[in-house]
Amino acid sequence: MNKSKIPCNFQKDNPIEKYTEVRPSIIHGFGLFAKRFIPKGTIWWNARPHDILIISKKQFLIFDSSQKTKQKKEFMHFLLTYSYYERDTDSLIFCLDNSRFVNHSFNANSGAIGDNNGFCSISLRDIQQGEEITEDYSKYDLCSWLKKYKEYFDPSCW
Repeated sequence: MNKSKIPCNFQKDNPIEKYTEVRPSIIHGFGLFAKRFIPKGTIWWNARPHDILIISKKQFLIFDSSQKTKQKKEFMHFLLTYSYYERDTDSLIFCLDNSRFVNHSFNANSGAIGDNNGFCSISLRDIQQGEEITEDYSKYDLCSWLKKYKEYFDPSCW
């Protein structure tokens, strides 16, 4: 995969470390919460190359067609729960950092930055300290080669 095509953060720090923490969520399991006030328009997550695992269509389809086992089923569930599809790279992005704990809301307080950079999230309004950070999953790109796993990516399936 061509690194120049991936708009990752090549800085030393990912702002997620400064702004957020993981705690139990009333929405689902664990959630990502603001550990300080996050003003509207703040980039609170900007993935570095080592914060994500990029899984190409070819890699995913090979794994998907491999031998069915209990361990594979559990791994696939974990992978699809904490991943999203990124159209520009036609790949599945598995978040290794705590961004994987962002839960869904149709009234989200966070989303993709204006240039549709799939490796960056911005506060859509002021987020108060202690507030759960949410994104509207229905605004994420859908992927034809993940269609059989639609329930992991389409909020209308929940």
